[in-house]
Amino acid sequence: MALVCSLHPIRQARSHVHLRSVALLVAAGLLLRGGPRDRSTEGSQGSSTQPAFVYYKLTNVIHTMNESFRGAMPGQEVMDNALVELEKYGIAKENSIYGQSCDPDEINSDKGHLPKLMSTYYGHSFPLGGLGGVPFAGKTGFGAFSHHVPDNGNVVIVFGPHIGYSIDGEAGKFNREGQASPSTACEAIIAAYDQCMSGQGWGREPLDEQQAWLRTKLRHFCPHAKMSKNPMVELVLKAYEVIEEEMLSIVNTNFGTGHLVLLGGIQINMPYPLPGYWLPKHFSIRSKDMAPVDLMPAAFGR
Repeated sequence: MALVCSLHPIRQARSHVHLRSVALLVAAGLLLRGGPRDRSTEGSQGSSTQPAFVYYKLTNVIHTMNESFRGAMPGQEVMDNALVELEKYGIAKENSIYGQSCDPDEINSDKGHLPKLMSTYYGHSFPLGGLGGVPFAGKTGFGAFSHHVPDNGNVVIVFGPHIGYSIDGEAGKFNREGQASPSTACEAIIAAYDQCMSGQGWGREPLDEQQAWLRTKLRHFCPHAKMSKNPMVELVLKAYEVIEEEMLSIVNTNFGTGHLVLLGGIQINMPYPLPGYWLPKHFSIRSKDMAPVDLMPAAFGR
C-alpha cells in the first residue's frame, strides 16, 4: 500500500491548527465551492472578498473550533493516520467493505470531509445512519451490510454526528452555498434540543420516528446544555455518546474471520474554503478471535 506508506511522515508532523495553510487556501482556494465569494454579493458582505479579511475570519474560526474540539484534525489527516494503523493488521481497500453512520446532510459529503474521503478511497459505502448520524439501520442493517464482506475480509465503519461553524465562528451554524444567511447544522440535533426545551412530547411519532428517538435520548441532557458556555458544542458531544452506545450495541464479528474496525468521532463542517475537520473519539479493531484493541493512542496520540 504505497499510498499509505508515503503519507506516514504526516503523522510525525501533525498540526491541529494548520494556520499556514489558511493563507494558501484564501489565495488559491477562495473561489472554490462558491463559499465566501458567492455570499459576498448578497447583503453587506462585500468586504469578505478581501483576502486579508477572509484570512482573519478563517483563522478565528479555527481557533474557536479548536478551543471546543481539542484534537480535531482535517479529514485527510485523520484518514491517513487511520490507514497507517490498519495496514499493520493487513486491512486494505481490496479486502474490506466500508460503511458509515453519518447524518445525511449534504455538506457531510463535501470534498475534504472524512466520510467523503473514506467512501472515495474504498470505492463504495453502505449507509447505516439516519438523522444525527444515529445507526438507525440497526442490527438487521448491520447484518445485511457485514454479509457483503469479501471472503475472509474486513468491515470498516465511520460513525458520528456533525456540527457546523459559520464564517463568524458560531457553532451550530453553517454558511451553505447559495444562502445569504447561515442555517443550522446539525439541524436534526438542534431541532431535538429546541423541541425538548419547548416541552414537546417524548413518545413515538410514526411519521417522525428518527427525530423522536433523538428527542428521547437527549431530553434529560438539554437543560444542562442550555446552562453551559456553548450549548451547541455540549449537545453534539452528548449526541456522540448516545450514537457510540448505539453503534456498539448493534455490531458483531459473526461475519467471518476478518476484523471489524470502528472509527467514531464528530464531523466538523468548517466554512469554505477550509476542509472538513474530524474529532476522533473512538478507533478500535476486533475480530471473532481477537478482543477489542484501542487504536486511538497509536493513531491519534490519545
